[in-house]
Amino acid sequence: MPKRSNDFQRLIYLVRLNLAEGAKVTESKLLRDRRTKTLREVDVVIEGSVGGQQVRVCVECRDHKRVADVQWVEQMKAKHERLDTNALLLASRSGFTREALAVARSYGIDTFTLEEPDESALKERLGPASALWLRTVRVTPSTVSVSVGQDDELPPEVVATFPDNLLYQSDGSEIGSLRQLVEILLKAEVPREHLTTNATEEHRFFELEWTPPAKEMAGALFMKKLEPAMLRVIHKVRMTGPCSVEIGRFDFQHGRIGNVEVSWGKSLVDGRDAMAVSTRDQSGKQTLSINFKGPAGAASAV
Repeated sequence: MPKRSNDFQRLIYLVRLNLAEGAKVTESKLLRDRRTKTLREVDVVIEGSVGGQQVRVCVECRDHKRVADVQWVEQMKAKHERLDTNALLLASRSGFTREALAVARSYGIDTFTLEEPDESALKERLGPASALWLRTVRVTPSTVSVSVGQDDELPPEVVATFPDNLLYQSDGSEIGSLRQLVEILLKAEVPREHLTTNATEEHRFFELEWTPPAKEMAGALFMKKLEPAMLRVIHKVRMTGPCSVEIGRFDFQHGRIGNVEVSWGKSLVDGRDAMAVSTRDQSGKQTLSINFKGPAGAASAV
């Protein structure tokens, strides 16, 4: 993302993302100038279809302490006359001068700003506290073992495994590797929900066990033994390894953009700058988005 992106632009991007159902929203998108053929950065671009026609709405943001004047409105109008912009919206954190609003209206440009909320209504809705906690869990399966069942020739045993060990169906057809199975299990809804609900910052180790369907059932899994050549049914997969838990707190600020209530806050999550934005539109629909900047940690977040 270009360096000039700022928190206000990021806020506007997430607000538009929450509101733009079915549309693609991009922050800091480059569009080509029809006259100069150079690429120009647009703060937020919303692209979608209206009546079967592709429409592009562009949003330019101004995060200044001074109100936006008519000069900025004129500059943005001139810029977008040379871009493939169907509609232009201008967002100013500090508002607009009376002249700037009048000129924008005459050009058919919509304007909006970040307004202070109604504190009494806000307290009634949110209560005494207004914060969001995001729990991030990173797990690294360092050991994976597989328990195979009793066969005519061999007793049940726990098999040491490698990530590239192959898995089979009952007819001997290959279905994937143990590494792929581990990735699927860690992303499954039940373990994800358990980890994100119950893990605390004191946890340093995790253990996950999974029992596949029985030998006679569809979905049973097998490993292949070479000597003697045979398929052995998997009774249990067990993985263990280190884990780390981080809880990021977002202390929300509140405001209004047009007829939309907005709450937003920032935190550091998994070593990255994170911004959370919650919106409530006129119909009462609430939407929450979280945006991350910077590289993630070595392990993926759950």
